[in-house]
This record gives sequence, C-alpha cells and structure tokens, in this order.
Amino acid sequence: MTGDRFNYYLKLIMNSQVSDFTLLSEQFENDVSISLAEAQELERVVEKHLLMANRSKVKVINKSTGEEEAPPRSEIDNFGNSADFVGEEVAFGITWKVYTPKPNFANSPVSRWYYNKKISSILNEVLLDAVPGRFHGYFDFPPWLLGTSYATGTLYMPVSEIINLAIARSLIPDWDYLVSRGIPKQLVDVLRTENVGSHT
Repeated sequence: MTGDRFNYYLKLIMNSQVSDFTLLSEQFENDVSISLAEAQELERVVEKHLLMANRSKVKVINKSTGEEEAPPRSEIDNFGNSADFVGEEVAFGITWKVYTPKPNFANSPVSRWYYNKKISSILNEVLLDAVPGRFHGYFDFPPWLLGTSYATGTLYMPVSEIINLAIARSLIPDWDYLVSRGIPKQLVDVLRTENVGSHT
C-alpha cells in the first residue's frame, strides 16, 4: 500500500469508536486519492475492528440436546427469543409483523420493528453493498441484534441512510429504483421524506 492518504485513514480507524466506522467507510470508499485495493484493505480493517468490538458472551443451548448451537435467526423462534411478537399491522398495502425487543435488549435503537419477508428480501438484494459490513441478510435481523454475536461484522443504520448511501455510491440510480424493484411507492416516499429510525 502506498500513499499518506491510506495511512491517514488507517490511523483514523485505529483511533475511532465503532459508531464512527460507517462514516469513515463512506469517506474512504469515495476518496479518489486511494486505490480500490487500498479501500478494500481499509474495509477489512474496519470489519476486523467491528468483529472484535461486537464479540459478546451469548451462548445458545438447545433445550432437547443440551448442546450449544449457533444463535437462530428467523421469525419462527422470534429471532432467537430476542423479540416479542406483538401482532400484525397493514401499511402501504403490506402486512407487517411487528416485534419489540426483549428487556435484555434495552439499548435497542428502536422500540418497534416492522418486518415483511418480501420487502426485506428486496432490500437485502438491492442494498447489500451499502449495508454496514456488507452483511448478508441484514434486513432479516431486528436492529437490536445487529452488531451482537447474532450478527457480527455489522451495526445498525437506519434504512433511509443506507438508501442515501447507496445512491451516493452509485449502487442504485435513485429512490424510484426501489419502486421498480417492488417496494411500494408510498413506502419509498415516506422513507425519502421522513427520518425513519427503524428498519422495514
């Protein structure tokens, strides 16, 4: 790796808090004074720091076998029993499953999470390169699990910010592209004009 700019970003990463990593990633990925290889190396350093910062001591034990297992990640078991299912709501012509975090996730960035598998699958596909850590299945995880042992290598970021980042990086042309991929226009308009703090 060559160049003072690369070393500048490397020092910034080493001296930054986890909450700053998303902004730092955006800066160096849009910096034309560093090469693509340098940007990828910096991204690897960020991911390594995220993994170290987010490592926690959560263990999941199978009740039947007594064996330790990887934490579950689906709506079938309320996302590893991290969530309470509070019902369904219809909005924008879509039926959403609504969840709240269990009390042991008191630091959750949101108090209610609206989940629809079809919408999440579209967002997962379209926005993969913009989500923190390029984490696969990002929109299938409740916000309170992002950045924990259930979903290491990433962190929570509001969906509207991820969409703006994808547009800024030319990963998608504009907000209307989401409509062409199957997201209802009314929902896209709300995300575009309001500071929505929770995932869809």
